[in-house]
Amino acid sequence: MTKREKNKKIQKLRALINDVNVAMLTTLKANGEFYSRPMNTMDLDDEGNIFFFSDEHTPDVHDVKINNNAAITYSNPESNTYISLNGKLHIAKDQSKIDDLWVPACKAWFPEGKTDPNLSLIKIEVLKAEYWDSSASDMVVLFNLIKAIIKGKTYDQGEHEAIDFKNI
Repeated sequence: MTKREKNKKIQKLRALINDVNVAMLTTLKANGEFYSRPMNTMDLDDEGNIFFFSDEHTPDVHDVKINNNAAITYSNPESNTYISLNGKLHIAKDQSKIDDLWVPACKAWFPEGKTDPNLSLIKIEVLKAEYWDSSASDMVVLFNLIKAIIKGKTYDQGEHEAIDFKNI
């Protein structure tokens, strides 16, 4: 895959993610249970890494020390868009990146602002991504579903792609 093709795939993911913004981040706890929590996406960079802000004293930080595999899901039923990502979770104290991503609304979680001592950055190195995008209206989706049933054909779910970032 060329750099241009990679950039195009990342731009598509970025557009889909921006429409949803809040993700469910899932990690594995020390006792073997999956733990999911909603996270506000701060960025999907040009390399395909996703960034979230987190308090360094939350389970996110503890989980990564045990197992840094992570899954991220986005769901927007209103636009029939779904995204699933898998990757490696890393905790960082990159003040420059924090400064770049900071928005005033973050003060609700980090009252001392972007220099809050508890503020850390979660970086997900995305290894695999998959999305389903059927941005048609509910009426069009229903019509196509009924048409597929009547004609005895498989329903066309819209655009679907799996991206292996390890091989880009």
